Amino acid sequence: MGFASTEHLNPEAVVAYVDNELSRQAAARADEHLRLCRDCAGEVAAQARARSMLQTCRNEFSVPDSLRAQLSQIPTQEIDLRGTRRPNRWGR
Repeated sequence: MGFASTEHLNPEAVVAYVDNELSRQAAARADEHLRLCRDCAGEVAAQARARSMLQTCRNEFSVPDSLRAQLSQIPTQEIDLRGTRRPNRWGR
């Protein structure tokens, strides 16, 4: 997962940061960005709170087998879209 240190962290990067799934280099860039950006630091804090709440209540709720089956079908392999050109909302 990549981002420039001057860009805000995208939602996927926030989740990966909180879940400790970023590479060492990406995590270091995120750390530096979070030190300077209150907006992103707030997003990370909110994601960490949500993660903590989910872990706290995970034993209180059961997940239907049908939902587990649907979730297991979601692809987990990352797709590199940098080489594909997608039009923006104005068709360019």
